[in-house]
Amino acid sequence: MATQSKTVTTTGICKYCKGEFDKAKMTQHLKHCKERAVAIAAGVGDGAKQKRRLFHILAEGRYNPQYWMHLEIPAPELLFTLDRFLRDVWVECCGHLSAFEIGGISYSDEPEDFSFEIVGAEVQGEEDEVVEDEDEDEDEDEEEYEDLSPEELAEEIGKFLDEEPPEMRNMIPGELQVELRKPRSRDDLVAFLKERLNSMPKRISLFTSENVEEQRSLYFQKSTLKFLLDMAEDRSLDVPLEKVLKVGQKFTYEYDFGSTTELNLRVLSERDGVVQEGEEDDPVTILAINVPPVILCKVCGKPATKVAGGYYNVEENAYCNKCARRSEDADMMLPVVNSPRVGVCGYTG
Repeated sequence: MATQSKTVTTTGICKYCKGEFDKAKMTQHLKHCKERAVAIAAGVGDGAKQKRRLFHILAEGRYNPQYWMHLEIPAPELLFTLDRFLRDVWVECCGHLSAFEIGGISYSDEPEDFSFEIVGAEVQGEEDEVVEDEDEDEDEDEEEYEDLSPEELAEEIGKFLDEEPPEMRNMIPGELQVELRKPRSRDDLVAFLKERLNSMPKRISLFTSENVEEQRSLYFQKSTLKFLLDMAEDRSLDVPLEKVLKVGQKFTYEYDFGSTTELNLRVLSERDGVVQEGEEDDPVTILAINVPPVILCKVCGKPATKVAGGYYNVEENAYCNKCARRSEDADMMLPVVNSPRVGVCGYTG
């Protein structure tokens, strides 16, 4: 695991006025920056540009928070857009996987697929042997539910309930079974499942001597609802930001699950306006970004330009050009770049 960097207090440059401000003061500055206000007014006055809901997000390195930026992105954009932006600006090196964690849910570029057949077996706790037909493609074993209509989705849930053994199905109240079988859009189904889960007891004990059957029933109901939610909720990067984020929301991002770079993000505010860059294929605007931290050569103390590749504290493994050439790690050197992924894997900026 990476260690907390020693360098924390930094300054950054405002995109609009080019002023340099402490990290702690940049949020307030952006609220009152006159040059930014002029740019916003000019954008609003351009009738050719459509107003959109925009999120103001602060991103920073989890273990090296001296790397930070303020950005603005349209709320209807997908998590995919934010992922690609963070890759392009800060982390991309070798095409590694990545994921956001928002409200305890992971959204990734390769989410798991779910099928009712698998859900049923897991809920029952059975360890039945699954016989695979080698002549059939593995993808055909799992049903896809992304494009189902509300009626088709309700029908599949009904099939799942009907296939449960009677003693298991009877643990689900009739009223809940009726509600689950009602046609709903995917979004409405997710909202219904979350509402029911939130109304259930937080803790269910199967080891109490009293109300064993009641506790067992609640446990099965909760497990069933959780699995249905996993099936119905989109956990991919194709989710609009506005569906999973709100002002004040904190969330995280990980790139590369081996030599991982971790970011902390937070939605600071929102406003109605136009994309400042004005390009549909480049909808993210960097409002401010940190000044590159001064990292000193571990040998001579001069400003460093190289760092020995690894996953550790950069300040303890940095070199100037001259000392880098003399180092036994000369063949493993990476450039010092303004990114929380500096020195990791093959990242060169």
